[in-house]
Amino acid sequence: MQNVIQCVTMAIEVISMVTQVAKWGNSQGIRMDKRILHNLGLCIGDTVEIVKSGEDIILKPTHGIDWYLQGYERPAPAEGWEDVEPKGREEW
Repeated sequence: MQNVIQCVTMAIEVISMVTQVAKWGNSQGIRMDKRILHNLGLCIGDTVEIVKSGEDIILKPTHGIDWYLQGYERPAPAEGWEDVEPKGREEW
């Protein structure tokens, strides 16, 4: 029996920029090029998670419930339950 090795090549777009930490009111901020924001699907006002991993800083988009429910269609209620009486403390 032969061992089969499958190789997958992925094209990954790398966008890099150098920026600096700047004073932003009473806080500090980092400006990002709009190409990076667009690539991440982020808009002004979106929230992100910042993770420190060793010497690296990882920036991850966070999504609200609306993002997760995109394209979800609520199923129609099951038929035949309209006349069923509760057996416990359920409230219809």
